[in-house]
Amino acid sequence: MENSPKEKNSKEAKDKVPGSGKVKEKKSIEQAAKEFIRVGDEYYKITHRPDKNGNLHRLLAKRIKGTIIDDYSRVILSYIPKYEDFVIVPSHTDYKQVIHGHYNKYYKISHEPKPGPYGTIKNFLEHIFGSHYMDFILDYFQLLYSRPTQNLPVILLESFERETGKSTFGKFVEKIFQFNTVAVGNKDLQSDFNSVWLDKLLIVLDETSLDNKEVMQTIKRLSTEKGQVLSNSKGKDKVNLDFIGKFIFMSNEEGKALRIERGEKRFAVFKVPTFKDRGLENDPDMLQKLEAEIPAFLHYLKNRKLVHEEKTRMYFDLSVYATEQLKVYFRSGASYISRAIRELVKDTFDMFSEEGQFSFSTNQLIFELTKGNYLRSVDRQQVNRAIEDDLNLKLQKKGRYTYFSLYKAETDNSNSYYPTRNDQINTHYTFSKIDFLSVSESTNSTNVDLQKVQQELVL
Repeated sequence: MENSPKEKNSKEAKDKVPGSGKVKEKKSIEQAAKEFIRVGDEYYKITHRPDKNGNLHRLLAKRIKGTIIDDYSRVILSYIPKYEDFVIVPSHTDYKQVIHGHYNKYYKISHEPKPGPYGTIKNFLEHIFGSHYMDFILDYFQLLYSRPTQNLPVILLESFERETGKSTFGKFVEKIFQFNTVAVGNKDLQSDFNSVWLDKLLIVLDETSLDNKEVMQTIKRLSTEKGQVLSNSKGKDKVNLDFIGKFIFMSNEEGKALRIERGEKRFAVFKVPTFKDRGLENDPDMLQKLEAEIPAFLHYLKNRKLVHEEKTRMYFDLSVYATEQLKVYFRSGASYISRAIRELVKDTFDMFSEEGQFSFSTNQLIFELTKGNYLRSVDRQQVNRAIEDDLNLKLQKKGRYTYFSLYKAETDNSNSYYPTRNDQINTHYTFSKIDFLSVSESTNSTNVDLQKVQQELVL
């Protein structure tokens, strides 16, 4: 039976929103409310912001209560879902948006695993990492998918050559894990404001060139982080959050993209050949083909058995990913410090030519190296390792010696600097003019061997 005019007017009045100047249907208000959340006392709109390439990135944009009321009237406030606080709980197999009244900032990926071919992905990964390391990279992806909170090695892909697929790999990772991945630049990692990347599963950086000691310490610390870290946003209060991130770097600066010290276990470094070197073509549609196979690849990962057992806090034992390219970093990691020390000592012998030997404590060497611009920064452990491993010198017991400071001599405007005899009492290293020259010659031959190794790796 059709409603009477009076009943129609009454129903219409209920569905009208007062104060908006328009008649808005109740259902449209409820629909609009789904775009908003209230977390604690603050409102956010779930939106998608395009980047410079036109790719959309999910964003929780802060909105003030008054703006929402202006746009939709006060009625909408009663329909906006409310949560106690944010949490980050990653899962790809048992995802929950709301956990004990808290809003999960981790994004649910849209891929549904299903059986199918994934030959393009398999061939692409074998091209990037080589057949010898396929078990490693497949385990790596399986752990990312099934155990996203597991700490994993920092991956560095590098090559002098272009058209290798390094950048495509970064984009492929983003296609799999979607808004849980962020592409950043060198400046982003060096900035004090880290909120843009700190809550992501994967932090991907192309054209990596990071020689900053403090940044490297942060990367190393975060790569093994198990607890909460401090997120810093511009103009906002700092907040603690659980860090789940894994770093993936790509670089054309082969052998020097990152400051990786000898024996460092956090980094897996791979030299990536060109497609031509592998007898392949650089397919311009490669990324689209990779993306099409993601559901089948995830199905494979979901049902695959891990090859490697958990051995360390980074899951893998270093031997699993100790590539020749990583060994290049190990061989050269301390050598740039030892080269600086040799140069400093040689210049000191030139300045004080009548002396047959010099002694320095570790702190004095650090002072001379940094003040004299031989190195931008260096710590005690690096200096001691470079001297003892590369220059084959041992730390002498505490005793008296004369400290000849090249920096003080060169910056003394009166040209009257000369140290007081036996004015220091420290543990120290002693450099003999005769012995040091022989050490320099033998170490130079080591550098030639290192260059030869690097050339062989390029070939």
